[in-house]
Amino acid sequence: MFWLFFIFALVNINSVACDCPPSKAYIQNLLDKAHIPGVSVVVTKPNEIIYQQQVGYQSPPVSDQRLPMNVSTSVFMLASISKTFVVVAAMQLVEANRLNLDTDINEYLSPRMKINHPFFPQTPITTRHLLTHRSGIALNLVEQDKFYLRGDTFLQKDLGALIENYVKFNESWLPYPPGNITFYSNVGASLAAYIVERLAGVSFEEYLHENILKVLNIDRTKASYRLSDFQNEKSNLLDHYLYNASWLQSLQQELPQLNITRV
Repeated sequence: MFWLFFIFALVNINSVACDCPPSKAYIQNLLDKAHIPGVSVVVTKPNEIIYQQQVGYQSPPVSDQRLPMNVSTSVFMLASISKTFVVVAAMQLVEANRLNLDTDINEYLSPRMKINHPFFPQTPITTRHLLTHRSGIALNLVEQDKFYLRGDTFLQKDLGALIENYVKFNESWLPYPPGNITFYSNVGASLAAYIVERLAGVSFEEYLHENILKVLNIDRTKASYRLSDFQNEKSNLLDHYLYNASWLQSLQQELPQLNITRV
């Protein structure tokens, strides 16, 4: 749902209480304590990589075949870091004078679609509100959990229709007007991505590839929303697992449509 996509991980580290650069043994000790199978670390400054290291494996200890982590080829799911790319896309449109951050978002939505805070309909929601998590959109787990689908299935859905259905419930809104309070919102970020779609005339996925990733010489086999784009890179995709069995049980109940099983 939330425009998660996969890309090689780049991690900036400011300082750690250890030898500098940290040894593989030191990093491995931290991973063991956190029950993390492996990590790829890249420390950067403008136009330069100053440190990179891989430690551990791409899969948990229960896996039959464990491939070592590789800083150049291991492919991670970025999860909410992908919101950074939503902001970059929106600001590109601002620079092109196609998007005003402080205009009512309804100016950019389809004619049949109108989104206002049901408790404060006279207070417009702006793209700035969406990008700074101050739109007033709340967390409605009942509706949000319906967005989790297996494989590439979600990309067959209409993003605008899914958002429109989510916001029609009063439970999907905070009791505060837009701009009044900061509340982290996956749906708010997705709505900003939908506005990019509307203004660009292409899917957000396509906009991202053409206007951000391609500019960085990153092709679809290295970064994509679609698992199908990694057919020749399956061995480099990191496995997902939950260490705590009680978390797994909760997830199985919350997201039965994913058919989550314990390995």
